[in-house]
Amino acid sequence: MMISKLFLNGIRYRLLKITGKPHRLESISIEITHRCMCRCRMCNIWRIPADVPDLELPVLLELLSSPELRSLRELDLTGGEPFLRDDLSELLRGVCELKAACFPELRTLSITTNGMLTERILAVTQEMLAPLEEQGVDLVLACGMDAADDLHDRVRNFPGAWRRLQETLSGLCRIREAHANLVLGIKTTIIPLNARELNRIADYAEKHQLFTIISPCIITPNRFGNRDRVEDLRFRPEESNAMLRFFESPRFAWSGHREALVGYLRTGRMAKPCSAGFNTLFIRYNGEVFGCPVIADSLGSIGDGRLESLFRSAAACRFRKQVGGFPECRVCTEPGMERLAWPLEGFSLLGVLARKGSGEFHRLIGHMGLNKFL
Repeated sequence: MMISKLFLNGIRYRLLKITGKPHRLESISIEITHRCMCRCRMCNIWRIPADVPDLELPVLLELLSSPELRSLRELDLTGGEPFLRDDLSELLRGVCELKAACFPELRTLSITTNGMLTERILAVTQEMLAPLEEQGVDLVLACGMDAADDLHDRVRNFPGAWRRLQETLSGLCRIREAHANLVLGIKTTIIPLNARELNRIADYAEKHQLFTIISPCIITPNRFGNRDRVEDLRFRPEESNAMLRFFESPRFAWSGHREALVGYLRTGRMAKPCSAGFNTLFIRYNGEVFGCPVIADSLGSIGDGRLESLFRSAAACRFRKQVGGFPECRVCTEPGMERLAWPLEGFSLLGVLARKGSGEFHRLIGHMGLNKFL
């Protein structure tokens, strides 16, 4: 049955590419705040003035009430630092209250955090796990870890960041023992400063049973606003070779992304399917909607129209026809897109089955959480 579904998805996806029509929204990522206490070397989000407002809670809940989210499987909340929002618990409770009527298929709510606000992160997590579990939703916390020692402080430009992150992860691991719906992992952005630290990061993750998302930094005027840092973030040959050795090893278990990165590091060109704008959208702190977090082609703002109209607009249609052909696509190392694209694109996963057999195919499905999309 899964093989037939992937084959039919592959045909459907190619027809959608030709016409620019959408599939259905299965995942959205919302930047619920631009505020952050870190000054990371690879990111300029923190440069947005603190008095620039984020979307207010009623606006976020109205957004989540859109009929376009009926097929939503995954909701990602990001920032800035999401736990800086005083009303984060209210937002999560709102998600629980809306689930049955607005997105009954929701399986995962993920939050990316720098792990600095230990007490608040532990309190909100402890408070919300039971309500989410009652709704059949896993809470996935991806904590930013850019080194397994005080080098993390230098990457984050925040003294004591490593100590605080360890305290947060230690507390979350204790909470996880009593809550099966808490999924913990680390998210590493590779820059020249930490390119030789990847094995130590993998050791830490393995010791503490944490999933890993490890990927080179992305230069974009949109999500990270870091075009001015191109030279500082340029990898030298020895750093690229260190990354290649790591991704060629079995240490990095997320094999779908690993294989794409190996090809990219060898050739300088990324080759992978993408479903940006077809089954996923990115929404910034100010309500601006994008088909992709990397590409600065706005589809409009939720202040100008409802999500469903923006998703099906002429601008969105034009964007979808160009997916894979933007200059940014050739160098995109965004680690989440394979998970969203492979089930819809279909043929790449069938290729994994043909090359590696049923066992590896089903391990990949389970490890990357693709079953929720199939």
